[in-house]
Amino acid sequence: MESQLPKFTREPEKYSRLRLLEALEELYLSLEMLKEGYSRNSASKLFLSWKALLSSLVVSNFNKIIEKKKREGKDDEVKWYLRIGYSATTGLIGISQDLEDLGFKGIINLTTAMLGIHRYAYNGLDKDISPFHSRNDAIISIKVLIKTEIEIISSMKLEDEEKELIEKIKAKLGTI
Repeated sequence: MESQLPKFTREPEKYSRLRLLEALEELYLSLEMLKEGYSRNSASKLFLSWKALLSSLVVSNFNKIIEKKKREGKDDEVKWYLRIGYSATTGLIGISQDLEDLGFKGIINLTTAMLGIHRYAYNGLDKDISPFHSRNDAIISIKVLIKTEIEIISSMKLEDEEKELIEKIKAKLGTI
């Protein structure tokens, strides 16, 4: 994913697919880090994967989100989505709510869990910040969240490359 992403407004399908591939690649790297014993690095990759998946989902449902916002008179939110919201780099809970409103059930809870993973990635087991009391608890959560993200991705319309990556991730997960 080192190449420049296309403008999401010009090539939304390509943008969405590349972000989906990015999500899968980050999931694989998360597992690689976990296998090597780097749980915080693994958590960081998992969080990056989640953000890429949210971006893919936003762009593939962009028109629905924007139409709903316009009907509700939320012009500021329309502008925000056009400026930065499509990239899912900030406002993840609001984005998740918008996706849930479109039928993606459980996205808010998953985003909340991923934000906990993000805190662990940056702060380790700091008792005042981390949602985890032990490294083992974090590893268990990382594995469960990877499985859950794979389930979401598996339910999407996928091309062969994405299907192959999913199988590679499942195989790797089975060894950890």
